Amino acid sequence: MRALELKQMRKSYQADIEVLKGIDIVIEPGEFFVLVGPSGCGKSTLLRMIAGLEEISSGELYIGGAYANKLKPSQRELSMVFQNYALFPHMTVEQNIAFGLHVKKLTKVEQSQRCQEAAEMLGLTPYLKRKPRELSGGQRQRVALARAIVTQDPICLMDEPLSNLDAKLRTKMRSEIRQLQRKLGITMIYVTHDQTEAMTMADRMMILNQGEVQQVGKPLDIYNHPANTFVASFIGAPPMNMVNGYIQNGNVHLPCDTTLPKIHQDLAGEFTIGIRPEHLVRATNTDEATLHATVTNVEMLGTETLINFQLTEKLQWTARWQGQHAVPLGEKVSFAIKAEDLVFFDDQTKTNTFLEGAEVI
Repeated sequence: MRALELKQMRKSYQADIEVLKGIDIVIEPGEFFVLVGPSGCGKSTLLRMIAGLEEISSGELYIGGAYANKLKPSQRELSMVFQNYALFPHMTVEQNIAFGLHVKKLTKVEQSQRCQEAAEMLGLTPYLKRKPRELSGGQRQRVALARAIVTQDPICLMDEPLSNLDAKLRTKMRSEIRQLQRKLGITMIYVTHDQTEAMTMADRMMILNQGEVQQVGKPLDIYNHPANTFVASFIGAPPMNMVNGYIQNGNVHLPCDTTLPKIHQDLAGEFTIGIRPEHLVRATNTDEATLHATVTNVEMLGTETLINFQLTEKLQWTARWQGQHAVPLGEKVSFAIKAEDLVFFDDQTKTNTFLEGAEVI
């Protein structure tokens, strides 16, 4: 296992166009670290810089404590799995898996042994003599994984490896990759634009937007305490509900003729106020009710129901209720909102007012 350290890593393709704007992070040995963000945010570029496939414009990269900026990709002792599998169509599965072993100067017996072990680990033993065209998408992805792990490099980089698979297979492969990483104990850096993948797989994750780090932390910490409105809207499906409001005399005022009494005594002024859909629970009596709204759409997903309602003329919110709820469209529904479930973002900077741990009363 090896650690990686990035110090003020920057990437520019032109003098006035900076793609990555000073990335600082330490990735611990054996950690499953996920880079997540929208398309074009720079996450794949950062991964390629770690791999040595892109030149580092400025900053420092350390692999296992050693300065690695000038090392060739082959000298960095890492493997990489690409989005498009990158398999050789004229080679068998066995030849594809063992392709990278010849540079390690292993004997043919050692190469065969490693190949058999990797194939057995990933359920590929029956397909070793087949060509890639004879495999399904999930099987091809397993071949790419086997080729990466057979080298036994301490670091593995993955660039959106599941994006070409269907939803059911993606879910299965997520679990397999995570279990494989734990079993091998390797340091894995995984790039995805899918926040569900990031939440379910990561030990820690870094959220990027327009080349800048938005937040780094454990998935649930980020979900429960988003650093800013971008993170709040990007992490979570459905995303956090947000609206502009203000606090006066401890009362939170929403722009829908709704006042939440005595939410916070220490704040005053205008804020962007957020709440997760699962925290919009149905009021069981009139005393609990703090928000009344008209239902505009209902999505029953089996285990849960998504309720859309009109908060203001131009703004809809979503509530997530566990179970199956056949709520008629147009029905007036009352919600109960707890003070501790609200998140307050500074109206100017859009950053979380209580990220440092101040309590909401």
